[in-house]
Amino acid sequence: MNGFTNVNLLAFGPAGDDGTTFVLLTLASVGFLCLLPVVGRRHVARFGTYAHEVSHGVVSLMTGGDFHRFHVGDWGGLAITSGGNRKAVAAAGYIGTIVLGAVFLARSAQADALVLTLQVLAVLLALSTLKAGDLRTAAVGATVAALLGLCSSLFPGALATRFLLNLMGVILIWQGARAIWTLLVISVTASGTGSDAEVLARLSGRSALHWTVVLACIAFVVSLVVLRLGVVGGGSF
Repeated sequence: MNGFTNVNLLAFGPAGDDGTTFVLLTLASVGFLCLLPVVGRRHVARFGTYAHEVSHGVVSLMTGGDFHRFHVGDWGGLAITSGGNRKAVAAAGYIGTIVLGAVFLARSAQADALVLTLQVLAVLLALSTLKAGDLRTAAVGATVAALLGLCSSLFPGALATRFLLNLMGVILIWQGARAIWTLLVISVTASGTGSDAEVLARLSGRSALHWTVVLACIAFVVSLVVLRLGVVGGGSF
């Protein structure tokens, strides 16, 4: 957030909040994630994979295609779609995960209608399990949906809901960044992996490495815009 000289622009969320709470919540979320044991982070990472695959499906539906089912496992994820804008669908996973994380972070900087936000997210996640291709995948969505629903009822206070949204945002951005780094490595060192970047390469004639860089740039630029509007600018999502 460089280049702003007017300190009045650094108003976070509700009036009177100078951003300290948001910064502390983000540090707490990062600390929580870092302190998790490896097996814990592996389970948490499935939420990012879930968001990645659902992003493919949602964009397929939005561009006139079909979303048949998706799977989330230890090996990664798979979304089965047909029709729609194939380039947009292929690009949606990496971009959607990180941008959605930025939206959650931006919401955690605000204090209005947070309980409603959690409840809406819980309902959407529950509905997304209808497209799950196996019980394990459905369990991931149902578990997070139940967690959001319970927290919105048991801990309706602004601080609790802000932390949960913040944590979800940190998890998605962390997982999305890790996924793009992995995509970069395999785009340089391997071929025939069936990655989203290779799909885009076949559709466009550009290299998988080219598309990896493009996906990373779009994801992080859009995320910075979202955070600028929602955190620094005090906008509402």
